[in-house]
Amino acid sequence: PTTISTLVFVANLQLPTTADTNFASATSGNIHPCANRFLLRTYRKVYEFRAAPGAAFETAFAATPVSLTDTVEGQGEAIEYDPTGTAYYTMSESPSPFRLKRVVRQ
Repeated sequence: PTTISTLVFVANLQLPTTADTNFASATSGNIHPCANRFLLRTYRKVYEFRAAPGAAFETAFAATPVSLTDTVEGQGEAIEYDPTGTAYYTMSESPSPFRLKRVVRQ
């Protein structure tokens, strides 16, 4: 069976900016298994947007992003929470061979 999903606009996000636009260009994102926060990856940084305790998931979009440990990859392209939500995985598109990195959330 085919599943069709429809995207719905929720919000524009404002990321911290620097002179290097690689810090503010989103390349990947992932929703936490508990659906109370999400990760947003740029080429150079990892941000987590957290909803207030007990608040709806959508409120995370208005939260101030928390800067998490980055894996210092050449060009960060992918991010995903592990199934428990206690860590996340990142991967870069270069250099080859590609390496999946696991980072324990703080």
